[in-house]
Amino acid sequence: MDSLSTKPRPASVFTAIIRSRRFRGLAFLLTALLGLYVLFLSTTDRLSPTRDRVQLNGDGEPMDLTQDGSSSNFKGGVVSEPAIVVLEKRIRQLIDSNRVMVFSKTYCPYSAAAKNLLRSYTNDFKVLEVDLEDQDADIKRLLTKITSGHSTFPSIFFQGESIGGKDNLQALEDRNELKSRLESLGVAMLQ
Repeated sequence: MDSLSTKPRPASVFTAIIRSRRFRGLAFLLTALLGLYVLFLSTTDRLSPTRDRVQLNGDGEPMDLTQDGSSSNFKGGVVSEPAIVVLEKRIRQLIDSNRVMVFSKTYCPYSAAAKNLLRSYTNDFKVLEVDLEDQDADIKRLLTKITSGHSTFPSIFFQGESIGGKDNLQALEDRNELKSRLESLGVAMLQ
């Protein structure tokens, strides 16, 4: 005689696994996690900065960091090596071509204080608001490399030489050297 159980036997082991509560719970959990992951990806894509934003320099003129056509090196949210090289050349060109160059962040109180201190003497300086740039993390890494370790904002350059940040600028002011240093750079001073 076969077994006396009234419970029907599953057709196969596979069917038994699929009908089990543990399997259904695991399948539900994996589906929920996949849904959350898709939601996360769609949300972060909407939060990323737009590609067509125009960045203005200190004079209110458009600043283009990719004027060599290097934007073709941007693939799927990852900057390829040649784009980094082009970006470094642009950053170095900004530093070298401006007597006073300030790399700033719009929300940073130290950046705002440094720009206000400079504006008390001159409007003849350039500003790049790094947080408004598409490649802001890459710009920060490049500035840290260029300045040999200064990784905070603002990052201020006088005639291609890094003077550091707001504290260093304030130290020049406290020693009454900032005005004479700016004059020696040949920047147009306020009357």
